[in-house]
Amino acid sequence: MIEEYAILWEAPLARVVVTGATGFVGRHVVKALLQRGHTVRAVGRSQGREGVVAAQGVEVVYADVADPASWKAAMEGAEAVVHLVAIIRERRGMTFDSINHQGAAHVASAAREAGVRAFLHLSALGVQDNSDFPYLRSKWQGEQAVAQSGVPYTILRSSLVFGPGDEFINTLAGVVKAFPLVPVAGDGRARFQPIHVDDVARCIADALDREELRGKTLELGGPEQLTYDGIIDSIALTYFLQRWKLHVPIPIMRALVWLMELLLPNPPITMHQLNMLAVDNVAEPGVVQELFGFTPRPLHGNIDYIKRITFPDAYRIALGFMPRHIRDH
Repeated sequence: MIEEYAILWEAPLARVVVTGATGFVGRHVVKALLQRGHTVRAVGRSQGREGVVAAQGVEVVYADVADPASWKAAMEGAEAVVHLVAIIRERRGMTFDSINHQGAAHVASAAREAGVRAFLHLSALGVQDNSDFPYLRSKWQGEQAVAQSGVPYTILRSSLVFGPGDEFINTLAGVVKAFPLVPVAGDGRARFQPIHVDDVARCIADALDREELRGKTLELGGPEQLTYDGIIDSIALTYFLQRWKLHVPIPIMRALVWLMELLLPNPPITMHQLNMLAVDNVAEPGVVQELFGFTPRPLHGNIDYIKRITFPDAYRIALGFMPRHIRDH
């Protein structure tokens, strides 16, 4: 693996700083950038997971989005930045505002001071300035911070990202495998447009190199729009299992989620995520084909990685304990 990338490192090409490089999307972005001939400075928050990128010959450094002073050294000599750090659940003192909003502002400010020529910020579909949806609002505020920082930016808003090591599909797959009757919040008609992590990484690497995309906000989605029910059906079909869905009225589901958050360390769904089911998570059809010239892969037929989940794993996931061999970050 190291020999494969050594040739690419000999070319005097742009050094790209990747925040959240050891995370689910980050490790795929690092690979995509290396394949394009970039050199990469992979930024992690703390030591312990750098092996997933260090083996590829990149430079690994450490900085914390909550600590503005930690970014000066990380940005030194950088020509471009891909900012991926974000949280979907608040925990251990990390809030949506401190990470998704203020964190993005700190990184963008450091990039501007370093003279970075391109800043790629990964956001999410459905962002809005609405306090009823704290996660979506924090992502919107993060976008605003980047756009107002003075750094040349491109913002990509992605729909649900899936692939080996993801959170959403693996968590739902655990529930589907564990129980013949799958509880579904509401009518199950909330829409998603799942896009594979490798396709997201390809779009990010492409967008970073394209001057004509500076100052633009673009949306990413897979080739099909699926309901929540449809995603459950695809998971059950992958397992060759017959599953029934129990549609639970939202008021009752709120009580159940409140109880799960009280009792489980990492419940399958949080109150914030339950509320977001009211917001469709879809982009315009064909947007990736039009902007980036390729057709992203569909969900069905590309989630065989969930077969690694055994029945003991499935029960652990349903109880809020994600096995590290399923999701290691």
